[in-house]
Amino acid sequence: MTAVLLSRVAESLFWIGRYLERAEGTARILDVVVHHALEEPTADSDVMAGRLVDSMGVTPATQMSLSETTQLLCFERESGSSITGAIAAARENSRAVRNVLPSELWERVNATWVNLPTQRLHARRKGPSTFLSWVKIQTAAITGLADTTMSHDQTWLFFTLGRVIERADMTARLLGTLPLDLFSESGLVTLLRSCGGHEPYLRQANGIIDPNGVIDFLLRDGLFPRSVLCSLTSAATCIDAIGGYRSGGWDPARGDIGMARAELEFLAPAHVLEDLPHLLSRVHSACSRANDSIARQYFAHGPATLWRHKVAT
Repeated sequence: MTAVLLSRVAESLFWIGRYLERAEGTARILDVVVHHALEEPTADSDVMAGRLVDSMGVTPATQMSLSETTQLLCFERESGSSITGAIAAARENSRAVRNVLPSELWERVNATWVNLPTQRLHARRKGPSTFLSWVKIQTAAITGLADTTMSHDQTWLFFTLGRVIERADMTARLLGTLPLDLFSESGLVTLLRSCGGHEPYLRQANGIIDPNGVIDFLLRDGLFPRSVLCSLTSAATCIDAIGGYRSGGWDPARGDIGMARAELEFLAPAHVLEDLPHLLSRVHSACSRANDSIARQYFAHGPATLWRHKVAT
């Protein structure tokens, strides 16, 4: 392949990973927010909707209810921040690089996109929960196929690099969206389950569920794959394997990720909780800067797609 083609293939793989993870992460965030609004008598759905749109980088023309916000983040076809928009973008990027993707992987991505209208009809009849569950299952199946059917060469590395950078960002957005100080124990259990971390957390915490422990687990656990720290560690590993750090002596994306990792790893627990909104904002900024650096180094032919930077406080 020529250098230009390789650059475009790498970029498509990177964004397939990011868009799939964005679809899954958005489904997980909505799952927790909707459950919290329904189950907690003190929850203000309008406040939750405002925090949700701020954290997800959406700028609606008018103030929206939680139901309208959920519809927007599930089904807005033209928005890369919505589940439908992210899956459509992942499918378009996959179609462009079908020659380097396993056929099973392409077929699963395409089938997911084809089934979106049917799932939207089911959601209208049964509510968003079934749609969100379907999205989580489909994206997990796609990423599982990628891990087991792609050679772990640069194609897989760029795909995985996009996934883990987006995962770190989405987990931070999840924590920034929710009024964690108002969560009951059942709400914290829902939060952990939405991330697939309920049982791992219980084993680590000896069955004791408290807000501080849950936040620290989702931010800084080094073994749980959806934690911010674990995701950033995986991103640095991918960059090293791609070769940018070794070949140039310094990789700005690795530097941004490394600084964010160091702050999470070595900051005292009390300071994490005291400064949580600003810490989450710094995670977003590190992911955005790393995205820009990766685009400049490997995909240098156009501006990178960016999130709008705003964290709910």
